[in-house]
Order: sequence, then structure tokens, then C-alpha cells
Amino acid sequence: MSITMIQFFAAVLSLTVIGGLFGFILSVAQKKLHVEKDPRVEEIFEILPGANCGACGCPGCMAYAEKIVNNNMDTNLCPVGGPETANKVADAMGKVSGNVVRKISRVHCQGGKFNARNKFKYEGPQTCAGAQLIDGGYRVCSYGCLGLGDCADICPFGAIHIDERKLPVVDLDKCTGCGKCEEVCPRNVISLVPRGKDVYVMCRNREKGPLMKQGCSAGCIGCKLCETKACKIVFQNNTDVESAIKVDNFIAEIDYSVCIDCGKCASVCPQKVIFYPEKTDSGILEKE
Repeated sequence: MSITMIQFFAAVLSLTVIGGLFGFILSVAQKKLHVEKDPRVEEIFEILPGANCGACGCPGCMAYAEKIVNNNMDTNLCPVGGPETANKVADAMGKVSGNVVRKISRVHCQGGKFNARNKFKYEGPQTCAGAQLIDGGYRVCSYGCLGLGDCADICPFGAIHIDERKLPVVDLDKCTGCGKCEEVCPRNVISLVPRGKDVYVMCRNREKGPLMKQGCSAGCIGCKLCETKACKIVFQNNTDVESAIKVDNFIAEIDYSVCIDCGKCASVCPQKVIFYPEKTDSGILEKE
């Protein structure tokens, strides 16, 4: 046998021995360093809805389950599962669940294709994020919706679509309040509001009325009728609350912690910027 063949077999034998040695070391290390997984993690993961939307602040349901068990994270942070899921998770942990505030997405703009004016014709990437990079967006109103559907694309529940006005429309039956649409909107047109509060302001423009109207015919003019002529009267005998809606920087904003959802503010708004659904005997008929 030649020297070369002897060297070859020696090398193969050496590699085999080294490989076997490392395999043995890794096997021992795996047994020594193995950490038993708390069975409650899997139990809680099975309770969670499996949406992996990240609304709880974790990258997915498994991560949330692990943090509940290992880091004592709150059990009521899943908006998709709601109170029922929160109660089941709390039971599994031997705790009492805290209150779950169910929320839905609301669109604070009614400019769109028919009411908002454009600065230029945009032909770039058909995303809101892309359009926003070009001179701050193609709308004259720097607060209005760009209507290219980033919110609809990211919604994991198919709860948003862009309508003929080039505005997002939220399907309240499908919306879970995960907040993905709010996060992705480059103009902060979408926000989460508590379920059960039907009234909301469909504008975010913070410019004076005459300047606002240069870009949109359907924005808030900051007239304060909602605050002084409607809401203030509702709370006139309440020493703790002066008004649930206030005009600040030329835009009406609602404090949902005190709003009683009466809709008086919507009835006096000359611009019809404040949305409040028509009430019917069978429920609510929304009009936008």
C-alpha cells in the first residue's frame, strides 16, 4: 500500500474519531443543559387564537404563551381572543383575568378621490409608504389618506378594503383591533377606538379652516360647535366633565374615557366631519 493511501485512510480515521468525539460531547451537553418546557406553555398556546398578529406585543402566539408562563406577562393582551380567551388563559395560570378593552379601527379621513386635491400625478410604487417619500405625498392635505391600501394589504383578517373613493373601509365584524393597520399608515389616518363608541372624527388636519380647504373640501374647520354647542351642554351639570370633545389645533378630538356616545356633536357639525351611525330598531345602520 502506498504512502498516499495510508495517509488517506489515516485522515479518514482521524475525522471519524473526531466526529464521534464531538457527537458524544454534544449528546452529553444536550442532556446536561436540557431545560424542561413548562407544559402550561403548550396549554396556553392551544387556548390562544393562533392569529400571530403581534397585537399583544409579542411576535406570535407561542412567544406570548411563553412570556405569560415564564415572565408573568398579563393574560388579557390578546384583542383577537377577547375576554373569553383572557379568562381561559387566566384560569390556566390560576389567576383572575383583568378587563379586556375590545377595540376597532377607525379611519379619520373622508377626503379621498372626490374631496381631496392632488399636488401632482403620482406614478410611483403603488404603496402609501412609497408615495409618502415623494414630496411628502401627492395630496395637498398632508394629513389625508393616500388611498393606496397598505392598511388593507397588511390586515391579517381581511377586515379592510379600499372603496371607490380611494379610502379604506373597515368591516367591523371582521376587525379584531390588532392595530396592524394603524402601525403601517404613514399618515396616522387610522386609530384604534373602544368598541361600543360609534362616534368618531373623520379628519386629522390641523390647519386653519381656509388653509385646510385648499386641500380638501371635507375637513374639520375647527369651529368648536361640537364642543361648545353640543357636548358642553350635555355635561353642563357635571362638575367632573366639561366636555368629551375638544377642538385643539383646529381639529376636534374625542376623549373616549368620558364620551357617552350620544352623537350630539355629529348633529351640529357643519362639515359632517363627525361620524355617528343612524340607529334603527334592529341595531345600527352606518352611513359614510
